[in-house]
Amino acid sequence: MSAMTYEDALRMTDRETWSKLSEEGKVEVLQAVEDHMAAECGREARTVEGKWLYTGDDGIELGRYQTGNQTIYVNASQLGEGSLYGDNPDKMVEAVLHEGRHAFQHDVAEGRVPYEDAETAQAWAKNLEPGGYVRFDENPRAYWDQPVEADARRFASDRLSQLRSERTAIAERDAAREAAREASGEAPTQGQGAAPSGAPGEGPSHAGSGQGLSGGGESAGDGHDDARGAFDSAGDAPGEQSVVVQRHGRGLRMM
Repeated sequence: MSAMTYEDALRMTDRETWSKLSEEGKVEVLQAVEDHMAAECGREARTVEGKWLYTGDDGIELGRYQTGNQTIYVNASQLGEGSLYGDNPDKMVEAVLHEGRHAFQHDVAEGRVPYEDAETAQAWAKNLEPGGYVRFDENPRAYWDQPVEADARRFASDRLSQLRSERTAIAERDAAREAAREASGEAPTQGQGAAPSGAPGEGPSHAGSGQGLSGGGESAGDGHDDARGAFDSAGDAPGEQSVVVQRHGRGLRMM
């Protein structure tokens, strides 16, 4: 659990602010988002960690939910300065939203949390049975279309849109408060909320360094292999050759 509030986390996902955070600080922000989403859905929050996940010419694994240790991993290679998505907080937030949705699906399928749509819950449970989940490398189209992936994509996209609106409202409120302070002659504030522990001044954590590329040796069903997003500009399901994958996230492969 993060000590950071959800509002402060949204402030930190402003692109300029995000770019100044260390890798450790970015993970702390993502943990605060996961904590809030879990409370919102009535499930237990998962730990968010940075880890080196697959990054290659054929795609990038942005995120992964590991059922064995109930951990959401984000690709540490995409948190650093100069990486393809290092300056794109919304992409990393969307990956965490997607992976958190998989955690919720597992909780529903296993009867840990209730869900009002019994038919959907049954479809998730069947999809998550041993042998029921189709990995991206087995069949990209079947992977894309299966119930848990279609739902996770939809949820993450919708919730990210709502999060952006919340962030805009917070920024407007902060600006109005600052203007009121200035009008009253008070000294300007130095920003809202506390900086995360990985804020500028501390070196990057390089979480997961030395572990090599992930994915090898994992049993089927012990992760979600999400190919989301950067398939084609129209947003259609991926073809065999059109994928930039993100395991749990958009435009890349997510697990």
